[in-house]
Amino acid sequence: MSEREQKPARTEPYGRILDLTEAGLWIALLVVGSLVALAVLRDGDALNRIRADAKPAPRGLIEAEKLPVIAKSRDFTFWLQPSTGFPAGNWSADGHMFASNTEDGDWIELQLPEREPGRYALELFMTKAADYGIVAVSINGARRGTFDLWSGRGVLPTGALKLGDVELGGREDVIRFAVEGTNPNAMSPFFQFGIDGIRIGKPASAKSGAAEADASPGTSEAGAIPSDPDTDRSSTDAG
Repeated sequence: MSEREQKPARTEPYGRILDLTEAGLWIALLVVGSLVALAVLRDGDALNRIRADAKPAPRGLIEAEKLPVIAKSRDFTFWLQPSTGFPAGNWSADGHMFASNTEDGDWIELQLPEREPGRYALELFMTKAADYGIVAVSINGARRGTFDLWSGRGVLPTGALKLGDVELGGREDVIRFAVEGTNPNAMSPFFQFGIDGIRIGKPASAKSGAAEADASPGTSEAGAIPSDPDTDRSSTDAG
């Protein structure tokens, strides 16, 4: 008689126990999977509700992704990051240009679209986050504002950051973003920033233009971020 013939066959109760155990495992997996799926759906609904309650995306922007890069301080990453995963706000075209792997002192220059030479009112739209830095903005070499982009409430759009009335040559106008430190509350990697876009419109009224002309150099706050509980350090226009 062979070993196979001598080996006793599995008894029916033992096989039944194994069948019941396997069935129990499948049921447990189905229950866990259902609970996970339900949690994901609930989280998705919560995110959608938060996004629906957020301010609408700004309109009429020149998207940052459409501005050619002229130069950078070094080869750091600058790419179009979708903003659909940021439920606390809405960004134009559902994305922003994200500068990562940046260090203190890094800068990037973008070229503004051609237009008729003249004086224009410029508004900048950026992003705030827990690991973002302080960024100085210049137009054609003239400093227009310094913005603390740290946020203690998640990833948020800044809204309109007013750069004031700016004289544009119409061609080869350059906007520069330079990292100048970070908020004391910022998290690593500290010096990142995001750019949604820029709005170029008609200049401010003659009255506000006169007030801007009367301001002493270094005291104007045309580009300052309004008082915000997230902002630990004041942002001022250095003229």
